[in-house]
Amino acid sequence: MHEINSRRLTHLIALAEEGSFARAAERVHLSQPALSRSIQALEDELGMKLFDRAARGVAMTAAGRLLVERARRVLFETRCLFRDVELLKAHELGEVRIGLGPYPAVVLLPDLLVEFSRRFPKIKVSIELGEGDALIGKLRAEQIDFLVTDRRVPPVTPDVTLQRLPRHDGAWFARPGHPLLARGAVPLAALRDFPLVSVTLPAFMKDALHRLLKYRAHEQIPLQVECNDVAVLKDVVAQTDAVLFATGSSVRRDLEMRRLARIPLTNPPKLSLEFALVYLAERTPSPAASSALALTEQIMAEANRAAQHLLHADAPIQDLP
Repeated sequence: MHEINSRRLTHLIALAEEGSFARAAERVHLSQPALSRSIQALEDELGMKLFDRAARGVAMTAAGRLLVERARRVLFETRCLFRDVELLKAHELGEVRIGLGPYPAVVLLPDLLVEFSRRFPKIKVSIELGEGDALIGKLRAEQIDFLVTDRRVPPVTPDVTLQRLPRHDGAWFARPGHPLLARGAVPLAALRDFPLVSVTLPAFMKDALHRLLKYRAHEQIPLQVECNDVAVLKDVVAQTDAVLFATGSSVRRDLEMRRLARIPLTNPPKLSLEFALVYLAERTPSPAASSALALTEQIMAEANRAAQHLLHADAPIQDLP
């Protein structure tokens, strides 16, 4: 296999275009003997004459014409390659693909898209919404750059890195005027008298709900609505007597607008979800993906801080097991 460097191709094109070793050498800032040695080395490597030498200059052979035409394309693509690398480094080119679980999606969207587009208008952003296991599959297939989900959803394996984010405290929510809100603090078991709506429950959340709402192990949790779009679930709760478990960060704006209200519970355990940024180990993220990771972490933290005062942040925290 021939390995011809771009410098030698530059010498070839200069000689073809100038038709003279003297002029070509001046153009590429070499001495005439040095340029002659470079062209001779190229001819020796290929085993073909590329130029016919004469007293009045040089003329390309058929092989020379073919090689010069291809050399122009190679050098053009090389310049494009390095230009694109510089554009990638400057966030002027590229794409970032992000996977979001149900709760991170409602926390991050549309703020993440708006802020990232404002900072990096030339970068394309693709969002994949789904459950943790499906998103992990897409991550391993390199169809997404990273994902955000509860850290207890993806299995801990050597090929995946989990970067933990601060826990997001959660509670139970209903519409203002809901019958539960007229009773003062109620026991958790009182929630069983009303329709439950939820995202598709991963195993650790199913176990927690069975324990907290005192369902027997063999009983199915009677979800009236199951949907992985938390925004849709919030709309259902705002217009019916359904109740919803959610993080404060995912409903903070609904609380501020009085679309939803926190259900006061007697002796409430303070439940939380603990999110993580998940990406492939031993993979270097693109500059765009690195910026998206940092911005995602920032927005998740800001949303969490904004929700703290709404959920009695001074209560002891009990993670969902």
